[in-house]
Amino acid sequence: MPTMKDVARVAGVSTATVSRSMMSPERVSEKTRLKVQQAIASTGFTPNAIARNLRKSESKTIVVVLPDIANMFFADIVRGIQLVAQQNGYKVLLGDSVHTVQQASVYIDLVKTKQADGIISLTAELPAEFKSGSNIPMVMACEFFEGYPVPTVHSDNYGGAKRAVDYLRDMGHKRIACITGPKENPLCGVRKQGYLDSLQQGKLSFEAAAVESGDFSFHSGYAAFKRLHKQYQMTALFCFNDMMAMGAMRAAMEVGYSVPDQLSIVGFDDLLFAEYTTPQLTTIRQPQKQIGETAMKVLLKILNGEQAPQESVIPTQLLVRSSSAVPPVAGSEHKVEGS
Repeated sequence: MPTMKDVARVAGVSTATVSRSMMSPERVSEKTRLKVQQAIASTGFTPNAIARNLRKSESKTIVVVLPDIANMFFADIVRGIQLVAQQNGYKVLLGDSVHTVQQASVYIDLVKTKQADGIISLTAELPAEFKSGSNIPMVMACEFFEGYPVPTVHSDNYGGAKRAVDYLRDMGHKRIACITGPKENPLCGVRKQGYLDSLQQGKLSFEAAAVESGDFSFHSGYAAFKRLHKQYQMTALFCFNDMMAMGAMRAAMEVGYSVPDQLSIVGFDDLLFAEYTTPQLTTIRQPQKQIGETAMKVLLKILNGEQAPQESVIPTQLLVRSSSAVPPVAGSEHKVEGS
């Protein structure tokens, strides 16, 4: 592999001159710079990018940390991040934290060692150092922690959840169940509050048996519904994401519910598959690409030393499809097992 010494020999200059020609071309003559460029081309020398970045204190690379790289929800967010990053000369490195703080720390260390300039975290599973503040350039997108001194970009979780339940109430549903995400996840607490406030606004009583939790996966929605239908007689179900809603829809049909005639189901996200389920899934649309674009723009402000907004909230939209309808007439509801 050719070295800087080889370039210096071919160009007839010192290695220091070669280094200056690459790092500070304004400090060498045009004639010398051209000789060095020609020597680099003829030898096939490739500068050590990491060493160069350490000297320049930038890598033009940002890291996007995902909690689960297999979750299709994040695809358009990453696409939005990459679009803005490329427009500004940055490369994007994806890191799967597999829902662990330890693995997230591995990617954060890339910034500490100057192999990356900043981080966009799509997971709230982060080291404790970020609770009290850190000098690492970071933006949290989608997930967040209340009170963290880290800029956040996320959809209107409360408004979206409340809008979903308001819609079901306005159609006449009085027994509205819910499948939440992980209890420790901050956005789930916000969405649950939207669910509870809508019930209260409609003077509907809350029953603990009406709520089960999942982990945002298809399987967890399926399993949560299997538990839920045994303990609560519902005519409508709100799920905290589309994956769980699709899992719940399958479970509901397996145990004899007709959707939407006996059970209306509403999700949250508007994944690509949502309009291809049978029936098509009514859902709250999160503009994932816009979330990604906004998060990268906020990170660029931080990297450029500009004032960045502490919180950016992206509006959501209710998309009504065929998985929801007015509640069944009395006597045609699906009965809880044993009732």
